[in-house]
Formats: sequence, C-alpha cells, structure tokens
Amino acid sequence: MIGRIPNVALVLLVLMICLYGGGFGLLAARAYDAEETGGAFDLGNYVQALWNAAHGRGLSLTTVPEFGPSRFAMHVEPVLFPMAPVLGLVNTDPRVLLWFQPAVIALGGLPLYGLARRRLMSDWAALGIVLAYFLLPALESVTLFDFHAVGLAPTLLLAALYFLDRGLITPSDPRGLWIENGTHLISTPQVPSALAGMEQVRKFEGGMRWALPLSASFFLLALGTKEDIPLHLLLLGLYLIVLRGRWRPGLALSLASALWLYVAVWVVIPAARADGSHSAYLGFFSQLGNSPLEIMLSPLRAPGKVWALLAAPDTLRGIGMLALPLALTPFAGLPFLVVAAPTFAVALLSSNPMMHKLETYHYAAPALPFVMLAVLDGLARLSGWLKRAAPRASRWQLTHVLVGIVVLTSLVYHHYRGYSPLAMPFRWPAVAEHNALGATLAASIPPDAPVVAQAELVPLVARRPYVRVWTGPFDDRAEYYVLDVSHPAFTNRDGAQERLVADIAYEPSVGVIASQDGYLVLKRGAPRVAITPEFFTFMLAYPPATSRPVNASFSEALQLVGFETSRLATDREAEPLVTLYWNVRQAIKEDLFIAVFLIDESDTPVGVTLFQQPATVWWPTSRWRAGDRVRILANTFPWWTGDRYRFSYGVAVVKGQDPWNVAARLPVARSDGGAPPVDGGTVLPLVTFRRIADIPYAE
Repeated sequence: MIGRIPNVALVLLVLMICLYGGGFGLLAARAYDAEETGGAFDLGNYVQALWNAAHGRGLSLTTVPEFGPSRFAMHVEPVLFPMAPVLGLVNTDPRVLLWFQPAVIALGGLPLYGLARRRLMSDWAALGIVLAYFLLPALESVTLFDFHAVGLAPTLLLAALYFLDRGLITPSDPRGLWIENGTHLISTPQVPSALAGMEQVRKFEGGMRWALPLSASFFLLALGTKEDIPLHLLLLGLYLIVLRGRWRPGLALSLASALWLYVAVWVVIPAARADGSHSAYLGFFSQLGNSPLEIMLSPLRAPGKVWALLAAPDTLRGIGMLALPLALTPFAGLPFLVVAAPTFAVALLSSNPMMHKLETYHYAAPALPFVMLAVLDGLARLSGWLKRAAPRASRWQLTHVLVGIVVLTSLVYHHYRGYSPLAMPFRWPAVAEHNALGATLAASIPPDAPVVAQAELVPLVARRPYVRVWTGPFDDRAEYYVLDVSHPAFTNRDGAQERLVADIAYEPSVGVIASQDGYLVLKRGAPRVAITPEFFTFMLAYPPATSRPVNASFSEALQLVGFETSRLATDREAEPLVTLYWNVRQAIKEDLFIAVFLIDESDTPVGVTLFQQPATVWWPTSRWRAGDRVRILANTFPWWTGDRYRFSYGVAVVKGQDPWNVAARLPVARSDGGAPPVDGGTVLPLVTFRRIADIPYAE
C-alpha cells in the first residue's frame, strides 16, 4: 500500500522552523563565546536567578542591588520556575538558554501557519506568512538579544490564539476569531455548514471541546512571561466582547488579565522590593505619572503629553518597524493592531531611548503575535475589497498576489535591517584566543566566592550566590574581581577606566592575581604586585591583513600604518568603532593625547573625543618605545551621529589635553595618496561612513 504523499508546504514549514531555530541558536551561542551578549543586565541576571532557583533559593539576584534582591523586583516572570529544575541539570550553562529561546520562537511558526491557513484558505499563502514572520528584524532581535522570559511570549500567545480560534468555532458561528464572515475564512475540513445531520454536528462540537482549555493553558503561560502581557489580553477580551459578541470567553479573558495585572504590578513587585516601592522602570514614564495607575490613565489625565509623545519621530519609526516590512497590511486589520498597542505604549512612550529600538532589543516581543493577526485579517479584508473592485479575479488569486507582495517587501526590508546571512548587516561573531582566555580565568575562580565583574563578563561568573556588576569602587562583600579593559563595550566615558587605574593603585586590601591580554583578576587579601607585561599584549599588535593600510606621520616619532572599523554587536546603529595601528619610530618622552574627530560632509571637525581611549589609559605614550607596534581601540565618543546620513572620522595627536587647540596638535604628513589633512594640516581624515537604513557602513 502506497503511503500518503506528505504535504509539500508542511514539509517546507518544518524545514523553515528547523533552519530558523538551529541557525539563530548557533548564532546566539557563537555571540556568547565571542563575549558579544548584553552581559549582566539581561543574560547574566537570568543565569544567576535561574541558578539560584535550581538550588532552592528562588529567583534571587545580586547583580544590580538597586533593582532589588529578586527577578520579581524587576519583572514578574513565574514561567521561569518550571525552567529552573531542567536548567539545573546542565548547571545553568548560559548557552542552553541561548539555544532554547530560538527553538521556542521558531516553533511559533506552527500555530501561525494554522491561523493563516484557515483565514487565507491556502497552504502556500500560510507558508508565505510564516516566512514573512521569520524575516521580521523585530522578531530576530528578540531571538538574538540574550535570553528573556518575554522572548517565549510570541510562541505561547500564537498557540493560545490558534486554539482560541478553534474553540470559538460553532456550527452556528464558524468565524472563530474573525469579524468578517464567508466561506473563504475556513478550510474545507472545518466548515461546520458542510456537516450533515446532528450526529456529525455533535462530533464537530466534541472535536473543538479541547481547544479552549488548551488556549487557556497557553494564555496562562504567556501571562507568566512578563507583567505587561495582561494589557494585551485585556484588550483581546474586549475585542471578543465588543466586536465578536462572545461574552463568556471575552469576559473571562479580560477579568483574569486585569486580576493578574493587579497582582503582578501592585502586589508582587512591591513585595519583592526592600522599600515596598513600585518597579524602578516606572521612572522611564515619569512624564506621564508617578504610579502605575497614573501612567495607565495618562491618556485621560494628560492627553496633551501622551499625544506629544505619540507624535514624536521615534514613536512613528517604532510603529513603522512592525508595519513597513509587512507592506503596511497590519493597518487593514486594525482591531488586532489595537490589541498590540500596549507594547507600542510601553516601549515608545518611555524616556529610555533603548526601548524605542524595537529591532535592536527584545521590546517588540508581546506585540508580534497580534501584529501577525492584523496581517492575516488585513489580507483577508484587502482581498475581499479587491474582489468587489475586480469581480473577474478569483479571491484565491488576489490573496496569493497580496501575500506575494508581503513576502517580497519582507525580503527587501530584511536585506537592509535583518540579522540572517541574507542581510547586509550580518556579521559572524569572531571567537578569538582572547575570549577563550576570559572563560578560563573566570573558571579559575572558586564557585562559591563572591565576585564583582565587568558587566560584559557577568554571564561567565553568574552561577554563584553573589555576583555584582563593577561600577567602582571596590565592594566590601566581594572576594574576587574580573575585568577586561580591552572589551569594546568598556569605554573610558567620564574617565571610568582612569578611575579603575586609581582604585587598583590606592586600594591596599586588593591585589592582582592574574593579568593577561587586557584581563585583570583581583583578589581581596592578595599580595600587592605589579601588573605583568602579558597584560599589555591586547594593545601591542601588528595590523592584521584585513585592516586598511595608511601611511601618515605625526612628527618623527609616530606613524599611523593602518586602521579597522567595527560596530558594537549589541547595537548596530550606535557609533562605529575604529582601531588604530601605530608604528613607534622613536621613544616618546611625554603623554600625548590621541584624539578622534567627527568630521562633517564639508570636511569640518564638529566633534572630538575628550577622554583618553582605554589603551592609552593603561599604556600612555610616555611608555612607548622605538619599534613598538601599538593597537588602540577608540570606543569613547561624546557624539551622536544618528541624524547624519554621511560623516567621517579623523585622528590627531595633541600635546596636552585640549584637542580643540590647533596649535597644540602635531602636524600630519600623509604619503599614501589618501585625503589630505584638514583643520590646519593637523587632523587626518581616516574613514567615511554612510548610514544605510540607519546602520553605518564604512565606505
């Protein structure tokens, strides 16, 4: 007997899910090995909280004391509790979380496919919708930016919505979630009107009976991923009541969501904070009110302030990040887009600019399922409108044309803003010996010892009862300190690394026990010894083959021989970094200031670094000797170039600390045929950047 031929679309769906989950899991784990995660404030917090929960100490947290002693003082995420025992079996290795999250997000393709297939009446149209979903940069940023409990919400909500849709279908009302009626809404095997006889109707009703309990279970799990999820479900319940007339499920969903919102925000978070106050994150909305209730009622209390925030460029840009890649079709499914509104309000009305970056961080996660429902509803409505305008065209053809437009738009948008190898900004994280050394040094610290670590290194040492982020000065509770002064994210802004040098020099109770390639491991009570020469290898290096060659002399002593550009892995839109490679021809007797200038399109310097870069904090020019090859990563910039389409960096060498003093700069002689020095022949134009889709690229 010949077996049934598998559905080709379903096979492709499974392949897409495996490719997304496996590909992004590999990319996330690789970023961890390259020390390119968000560090303490996300992955490190979760690793410690889950490690403590696996050891019977609840979701205890010590990384940032001002946020509170528990994850519940920051966010209410009870979904973490069932995860803790499983993670305890693998010692809460952070890479398990970074594989787990993409796998769960990828599985969201299954319920989305089911919803799309019923609404659009086509396997291939449903497959196209899933492809457009996986191409969303906002979804990919949720997948890759560390681990977050709310990162599980899109799949849990899609599953809940799928079963809710199935459970709402009755012989008398086959519409499910949707407002518009018509046979095009339902695939043939599910059309109740095609059932003949009461016995078949009873079988149909019995087949749907399990759907609502499953939907409720997934909704409960989704509520446990973050305290703002109830805002969405409360609106979904109102949608069911007002627009669908389904009072029982709608009222149950709205009341349960309102109750959980009250418990999470007004009971759990204050109880978890030592002073009984509300979440520290409310400070991001202080312009709208001082309490959760005031902020939620701000559209009624202060409509002018709310409208001003809604009309701000960042707000419109954030909404565009979820509508443009889907060819604006979510606007045609407006009721479901309204259900997605709380995420836009929470993220885009915040005074924290990081929360506006829905394609960089994880803040879009709760809205994504409802945006995709809006897409499905919008496509069905648009195909109906087009059918009335062009009666000769079939609804099936119109639907596929519209889905094709959505997929094509998603592909083009993804090319400029996505995270996969199909996108321009894609970069495979480079894991160097330096990163392996960091993991080795972190593993050498006793597992129960209290540790203070640089934010980027906290995930390496988070599996212990006490770990805190280094902010200086030394912590009386800590026994060990782990720092990487060469890390691209560890800047010298406001003299942070200069203060670290002073803290180490003047703290008599702490000594250096390891100093290699930019890493420092300090221990309380250790002998006071000098930093070893091996520490400085991070800045004594020849330019690699991938660097751009330069031949420019700053006096007879210094020659710039090359440079590289790079971006911070955690924010592609941030200021690009530049690494300078110097050849020291003669010993330098004084401490010079190596300044990086921001140059506008008219070749005029409009900004300059005011603090030493980290390398020259630790190895000032007065220690440079003839024959040295010195590598300087410039990552400490005081400017913002987000509003500039084209800009350049230049470099100058200054005597003293005032880079704006032209007379104090050393003259530059360039012999490589590049752009001549500007500003009196003292600033060497180095590289020009052009922003494409808000991401800077070196020309």
